[in-house]
Amino acid sequence: MSNEKNGMRMGSKLIARYALLIAAVSLSGCMLATQEDMQRLDADLNQLQKNQADLTAKMSDLSGNLLALNSQLESSQQQMSALAEKMDFIQSDLTRRMSVLGGQVTGAGTSAASTPEDQYRISLNDYNAGKYDLAIVGLRNFVSQYPRSSLASEAQYHIGECEFARKNWTSAVAEYDKVVESYPKSESAPRALYKKAVALGQTGQKQDAAAVFKALIKTYPHSAQAGPARQALTSLESGSE
Repeated sequence: MSNEKNGMRMGSKLIARYALLIAAVSLSGCMLATQEDMQRLDADLNQLQKNQADLTAKMSDLSGNLLALNSQLESSQQQMSALAEKMDFIQSDLTRRMSVLGGQVTGAGTSAASTPEDQYRISLNDYNAGKYDLAIVGLRNFVSQYPRSSLASEAQYHIGECEFARKNWTSAVAEYDKVVESYPKSESAPRALYKKAVALGQTGQKQDAAAVFKALIKTYPHSAQAGPARQALTSLESGSE
């Protein structure tokens, strides 16, 4: 009986130890699971923070784009306003030109707006404003209508100046030639020769340019352009050596 009791006691102890072992294993598993959950939670939190940072960056970019769009809109409005002012100016200028031409066609010489001097002045203003196409049309019209006017040589000279300003060197040379041919005794002639030589130099025709400078010095030795022509000729000749 005592042996049986001892056996039962030993079995009970073994069962108790086994139960404790199972409980310990279970508790360890719970702790491990809790650590894994915390790690997942940290990972989710980090991802959430990253998403929030990305969203903040996108909102900042969107705000910048909106500011840029507003700036472009304001610039477009300013351009539209400037264009409207330019259109008003063009319309006013066109009305003024039509008034001048109307006075010429009807022969209303008493109108101050229809005098040859006014027509020349309008074309000269176009030249000074860089409106070379308009200036050339007006100046050609002036030379055609008033070839004997005291301003005709200047009008023809400024046709050449329009072409020179647009770097149409060959056309400029041809227009300057017309000044010398049609108005050789005018003050515009030596100026035209000088600019013709410069235009030839721009095209690489150094010898032709030197010949024109020599012709200017010989034909118009007392003109204001003779001195600069001598200097330019000296520079050309020294450069060719």
